Amino acid sequence: MDEFRHTPIIPISEKDLMENQRKIEERNRKGYYVEIKKDTIYFYSIAFLTLGTIFYTFLMINEKQMRIKQDLDHTKVLRTKASAGKFKGAGILEERKLLD
Repeated sequence: MDEFRHTPIIPISEKDLMENQRKIEERNRKGYYVEIKKDTIYFYSIAFLTLGTIFYTFLMINEKQMRIKQDLDHTKVLRTKASAGKFKGAGILEERKLLD
């Protein structure tokens, strides 16, 4: 029995083999059908629109925060330049008086 362990105990007829082969070929020729329901389309479209809206909101909030940060940095730089100009300008006036 060990020598023929892959051999079926009940013999298979040629007719059964041909029938099984025919069924396999029919299944392979049949192909696949995909069915999409309206509810599925509605669900995914609503989900996509919701996620798109959330992403756009986060994008706009981030852009607004970046603009505020840029404005603060700009005013800080202008304030620094203005205060440096005061001291530099005051020193120049003193030097001009000495030169005149």
